Amino acid sequence: MVGEEDPVPKYFPREVVEQSLQDPQLERYQGVKEEYLVEAKSCPNCKAPPDKLRWVYVREAPQPSERSGAHSNREGYLLICGACHLQVDFFCERR
Repeated sequence: MVGEEDPVPKYFPREVVEQSLQDPQLERYQGVKEEYLVEAKSCPNCKAPPDKLRWVYVREAPQPSERSGAHSNREGYLLICGACHLQVDFFCERR
């Protein structure tokens, strides 16, 4: 709702997540979690374990870096709790 602040920080804006979900190039990464499952967090709200969260491969559009002038972007696995609609954890991949 307007005026309410989300107490849990978000790793990505909703638009970035939606674009990543619809990107056919990223589909091959969706649902892969074995590599990070041991380190992944549970939902802080409902306590759902990481293997019950949705794992989405997210790619952020490049943003100019303030220091170097180069473009940087983040991509990796974002864990989302479907019940609480929270972005729970993120594992950055280097590509």
